Amino acid sequence: MTARLLSATRQAMSRLGGQQSSSFFSTAPKPSEIFQLPPNLKIDPRVKSSPVFGAERLQPQKRHQVPTPAASTDELDSHDQSHANNDDDGQSLLYDLSTLPTPPHAIPLPHRLHVPILDLSHTHLGTFHLSPRTFATQPRIDILHRCIVYQRNKKRGLRNAGAVTKTISTISGSGRKVRQQKGLGRSRAGHSRPAHWRGGAKAHGPKGKIQDYTTKLNKKVKALGLRCVLSQKLLEGRLVILSEIKVESHKTRLLEGMLGRFGVGKRGKSGLFVDCSPGRMEEGEESSNVYGGLDVNFKVASSNLPKVKVMNQKGFNVYDALKYELLFLSLNAVKALEERLDR
Repeated sequence: MTARLLSATRQAMSRLGGQQSSSFFSTAPKPSEIFQLPPNLKIDPRVKSSPVFGAERLQPQKRHQVPTPAASTDELDSHDQSHANNDDDGQSLLYDLSTLPTPPHAIPLPHRLHVPILDLSHTHLGTFHLSPRTFATQPRIDILHRCIVYQRNKKRGLRNAGAVTKTISTISGSGRKVRQQKGLGRSRAGHSRPAHWRGGAKAHGPKGKIQDYTTKLNKKVKALGLRCVLSQKLLEGRLVILSEIKVESHKTRLLEGMLGRFGVGKRGKSGLFVDCSPGRMEEGEESSNVYGGLDVNFKVASSNLPKVKVMNQKGFNVYDALKYELLFLSLNAVKALEERLDR
């Protein structure tokens, strides 16, 4: 009796296992991981801001209807095609959220401040620790906007209008009355130089005054803007520290080949180079090749590259830093900026 009971139990378990084996060991996503997109909500899954960006789309199971034998083949094909289109229009789209790509994680601040030192040939020379006060400031859009407006107004600067028009007192002509006041039936007229007469003076014309477009910005706001833009460049991975910004020749072709290793060039990215060379002559040198804190050969060679700009760290500003994609700082420029902005 016991053996019969055990055999019956095994047979029942085998049947149950055969029916549920496909569902128990199935690789289908869980119901909680399936996202249903309503048909009336139009969202392109290829957009990065979409909640289903990168997720795998699930194909819904379609019900196949058995056609009647009286219908022709062409009619059945057209009916199936229209039915499939209606199903696609009316059904909701299903996405498997378990296949979403893992979001990138930000690099911790202590590791982010340890940056490699490269040369113009893209050779790794060592590492350098940046100041957290200068390169770890929380970026503020309002401060960056104020600095950009200030810089653009400063670029316009003091402008001489140049245009000067003659008034009634400076234009040639007599001051006597043209005709009598009454009796002729015409309009009243005084001198022969009114603004509405041909050859008369210009009413409210330009006076040739100097136009001042400059605006005021506090020193602390300027320093905060520089710290914000340096921190943002480091956060985006667009900051490159160079040992020195110096080349042996003033040929543009040689410099273009070096910058091509960083992706900077005519068909590549734009780059801003900031340097602060001391300009002191070393032992054995007859003359220094530095003028204005910049290497003369590098300045001349980069003048023919449209996407490259070189400047001293004293003229470094927020507008140029945001205008160019990559920011290259020499070690001397980093030390000078930290000394100036860490106060």
